[in-house]
Amino acid sequence: MTKVKICGLKNQTDIKCINTLSPDFAGFVMFFEKSHRNISPEKAQKLLSALDPNIKSVAVTVSPTEEQLEQIHTLGFDYVQIHGKISEKLLSECKTPVIRAINVSGIESIGDIENLDNVKGILFDSAVPGSGKSFDWYMLEKLPKNQKMLFLAGGLTADNVAKAVAQLRPFAVDVSSGVELADKSGKDFELVRTFIENARNSK
Repeated sequence: MTKVKICGLKNQTDIKCINTLSPDFAGFVMFFEKSHRNISPEKAQKLLSALDPNIKSVAVTVSPTEEQLEQIHTLGFDYVQIHGKISEKLLSECKTPVIRAINVSGIESIGDIENLDNVKGILFDSAVPGSGKSFDWYMLEKLPKNQKMLFLAGGLTADNVAKAVAQLRPFAVDVSSGVELADKSGKDFELVRTFIENARNSK
């Protein structure tokens, strides 16, 4: 069964939603002030303390520094999801298991990270991460299956996630904007519920 990651959680109401609906992963945007979903380490600590421990926590970052990665490790996240640029040295020395995010135009770079032991997953996103825009999923159909967790992100919604799962059978699907309230104040409980059901029940 394909797993589900709900990303961009930012308040206690979101945590209550997630704890009730039980996705497999919960994502928190950190050290990226351009995003309205960005939260401080102090807030992350409070939200993590309220999160069901059976749900894996993921700190979502863009080109993090060594100091930021150390803070994420200290907070006790299960994974760190890294977008943008990072040196192979810093990536290999990261103490928290890594989900390396790449956009679809960077598929050729997969070989550079497949051999790093602490990179546990690879997330495929659209050209503009967090934009809510999808890409041509057929681009991923011929990817060789390996030991890494493969996450599919970018423009997924409750309406199209079943099709995406049926077509690609990824390890997990990732959604943020596709399950937000219209005013972007947090997650929409019904959209999250329907997304999870459709992802898990896809034939």
